[in-house]
Amino acid sequence: MNLSESKLIVRLGRELQEGEHRIKLYLLQVNSIEFCKYMMESIVAKSTPMRNFKKQIIEEAKVQGIDCVLELDKMRLRSKNGVSPDIVYYSDDWTVAGSDSEMYVEPLTGPEKKLLQTQAYVIRWRPSQCSVDPIEDIILDDRYDTKFIIEKLSELSGVPAEYISYTEGESFPVEISCLDIENKLKWYSNTSDRYSLGLYGDGYVIYYKDNRETMKELTDKERSEIQEAEEARSVNLMFHHVHVQSVNDYLYFSGLSIVSSLQEENDSLQTMLHPQPDALRPLYVYESKMVYGQGYMS
Repeated sequence: MNLSESKLIVRLGRELQEGEHRIKLYLLQVNSIEFCKYMMESIVAKSTPMRNFKKQIIEEAKVQGIDCVLELDKMRLRSKNGVSPDIVYYSDDWTVAGSDSEMYVEPLTGPEKKLLQTQAYVIRWRPSQCSVDPIEDIILDDRYDTKFIIEKLSELSGVPAEYISYTEGESFPVEISCLDIENKLKWYSNTSDRYSLGLYGDGYVIYYKDNRETMKELTDKERSEIQEAEEARSVNLMFHHVHVQSVNDYLYFSGLSIVSSLQEENDSLQTMLHPQPDALRPLYVYESKMVYGQGYMS
């Protein structure tokens, strides 16, 4: 690579005013390999009602040309724990507390949860096909009532409740091969001595199946094809996870030309950037964080 033809792109932010909070926003699309997609940074005043913050996000996304469809009454904001979705800020009356440095923006297809309800993701496992259905979002009135949850899964799938088997809740994303789901996950039914599904909050994942189905006998070729497809997906997922972490921690080196002049209003940044002729030094800004693609002010 010819460093003389490379360029460092730096995007400047602004200083926070009193009472303001900077939040990194990520688009959550659970059925996409890029389920955790960086959107933008947004500055919001603490104690801003969530509904107002949603309106602000929609407008800022339009201005920045972000490719996603967001509707005020069909989107949820939730905390982000690593790459896992966490607490749902379900009430528009809730306000921005200032404790979240990162949040998920999740488009909805159904109604939002209410007070005392729990949001979960469910995945139907089909042993006879050795495949899984797309992830679905469900709202539970009682996360401890296994009978209620089985009825919910029966309603969702059309499988009679007595033939529903399910797994304990797992954190999203669950990385397990279709070759292992049947035998490596522990399955329960309505006759099991089971008092809880391990749903300790919002965003957990439950697998379920019609236990009348028998496991498909795979040929060596089919097994190999599944492994190859999953390995390719795993590589993409791993790369994406690294990229998402890099949005906070690293600086991507683009391949055009090093820009040695920065905007004059950011004098402090000038003192931190000292590109050398034979190597690109990391660009450290305020919180010593770097970004793939461009430098962001933290």
